[in-house]
Amino acid sequence: MLDQNWARWIVASVAVYFKAIADTIPINFKISGIDECEIPNRNYAELTVTGPFIQQLSKNFYQLTVEVNVLLTNLMLETSDNGYDIQTWCGIFQKAMDGPITVYKKGNLVGDTGTSIGCLISKQTGMDANKIMHFGQISKVDRVRQSMISGKFQIDLKTT
Repeated sequence: MLDQNWARWIVASVAVYFKAIADTIPINFKISGIDECEIPNRNYAELTVTGPFIQQLSKNFYQLTVEVNVLLTNLMLETSDNGYDIQTWCGIFQKAMDGPITVYKKGNLVGDTGTSIGCLISKQTGMDANKIMHFGQISKVDRVRQSMISGKFQIDLKTT
């Protein structure tokens, strides 16, 4: 039987993983749909997790797939800014997309014990390979560049 907490545990675990990556740059970090605060006049990374898409492979055995996107925003505020900062950040996040990402029972609800339920493994085959997409300067007026790193992950889970 599916566990109603899988989606929340996956998003929380992925967020903790990529927040640690953002902190090494350092760059501000937010989770789409959760951290809706404004980050004005700052470079930032925004995480979106789509899924999980769940496939039951056999009785009590499931394969979950999620797509992880990190949107990077670089505000070109100063003439001293390095024009390659956003490409550097993309490389750091793309490397981090290789995973694995441990999924923990994170939260403060019943059953959130903090224990591991398994690892999200990067799907690096064919069209599922990690991708970097550069959008460049997104406005003729505003000096803002954006790029996105996208990757797919799978985890196999067994229930009792």
